[in-house]
Amino acid sequence: MVNAKATRHQGEYDRWLFYTTFTLVGLGLLMIFSATSQSSNGLVYLKRQILFVAVGTVLMVATSRFPYRFWKKLALPLMVITLGVIVLTLIPGVGHKIKGASRWIHIGSFSIQPTEFLKVVLVMLMAASLSKKAEKIRSFEIGVLPHLFLIGLIAFLVNLQPDFGTVVILCAVTWIMMFLGGAKIIHLLAPLMIVVIPLMIYFVLGHGYRMDRIKAFRDPWAVERNEGYQVTRSLMAYGSGGITGKGLSNSELKLKHLPECHTDFIFPILGEELGLIGVLSALGLYVLLLTRGFIAAIRCTDMFGCLLAIGICAVIGIQIIVNLAVTMGILPPTGLTLPLMSYGGSSLLCTMAGIGIVLNVARGGQHV
Repeated sequence: MVNAKATRHQGEYDRWLFYTTFTLVGLGLLMIFSATSQSSNGLVYLKRQILFVAVGTVLMVATSRFPYRFWKKLALPLMVITLGVIVLTLIPGVGHKIKGASRWIHIGSFSIQPTEFLKVVLVMLMAASLSKKAEKIRSFEIGVLPHLFLIGLIAFLVNLQPDFGTVVILCAVTWIMMFLGGAKIIHLLAPLMIVVIPLMIYFVLGHGYRMDRIKAFRDPWAVERNEGYQVTRSLMAYGSGGITGKGLSNSELKLKHLPECHTDFIFPILGEELGLIGVLSALGLYVLLLTRGFIAAIRCTDMFGCLLAIGICAVIGIQIIVNLAVTMGILPPTGLTLPLMSYGGSSLLCTMAGIGIVLNVARGGQHV
């Protein structure tokens, strides 16, 4: 019965997923315009984001027409290339530093952030490996240990930048995919308790600025003028929006009071200007987007396609949760953008390309 239903949906184009994506992108453009129109850079950010949207649309359409099964063969070469580029970011003079983090490479007047591409490539490689080992996935030596070595290497390189927020997302997605791929829960919990959590604690304690963020997270109002400044202003933006908001472009916190309001902290501006109604509407769009993605995965009769769609949706979903939790003071600041809405080319391009892959999975991997 399940296979019959899945087969019935093969070849269907998921318009809900497509239009929801562009609704969120459009809302993001609107909020970027509102957040930056009165800044010294004027409309520079909006013009650049429109260019990113145009390129992202091309990528999304291209990946939606490219049979997803080919990513299984390309996963390993893409991983090698991506890790090589990440190593380049660590080389002085090649990698571009911002606020002490070397995560970018300049190409002309633009910068690329390789770790954004790494999220999608990791999902591809994990889906390829897990589907290949489907019958032996419950063996720790075959189903879990190689993937732990892989994520360990990746986490080590990414943490050198440093980019602890991305490390957390990559580890979480790896664990989710292994769990859904059929690995034994005891095989996943043991490394988590013995290795992963202690390493996470070490990474936090080993860097003073991370401990400062933890202290600010515990009581941001106590360090309002220092580490807690961004979070307290974010909470003020949410609180001042009320039910209906102050109206588009009427935010007061964006006027040099809330740093990074067009990137990591764009959602509080939405909350201030569009109120609780705007916040719930945006959250509803994200829920619809992820629901359609998971439906595509469930209907897919191929294990690789199923894990590929689930992994991409997991990356997007976890990043949404972390970003919103940070802006609401539930988690310490991590520097992660809000998918499809925040300003940033690498994040937008990779997210739209990933959604294009999910669209192809929804169509059964067919050419369009």
